[in-house]
Amino acid sequence: MPEHTPLPAPLRRLAAALLIAAAAFAFWAALQPGLEPPGHGIDKLVHAGVFAVLGGLALAAAPDRRSLLLALAGLAALGGMIEVVQGMVGRDASLSDLTGDVLGIAAGAWAARAVIEMGRERFFPG
Repeated sequence: MPEHTPLPAPLRRLAAALLIAAAAFAFWAALQPGLEPPGHGIDKLVHAGVFAVLGGLALAAAPDRRSLLLALAGLAALGGMIEVVQGMVGRDASLSDLTGDVLGIAAGAWAARAVIEMGRERFFPG
């Protein structure tokens, strides 16, 4: 992983607040029986998409590489915890859902890094 170049502190704080709110909402939504996504692989895309947003916010919120790695690992743990708790409340727990979560985290962090770097090159050349 390349060296992490953090955003300015106000943007990191905003991203951290959004990350906490989005992670709490994702946890709550994952336990609601009426919000279960349809089958046929669509649910894996939902998992990947939700966790891509979380991964991007984690990258934006991280002040350094160590914090970024801890945040990404924490998101993977959140995905695992969701699957365990889903098994306890009568929803399907699935290793493939967790795989979708982890792939989404990586894709979201990668995409956020690319967008941030493009913005830096465009608005702050040199």
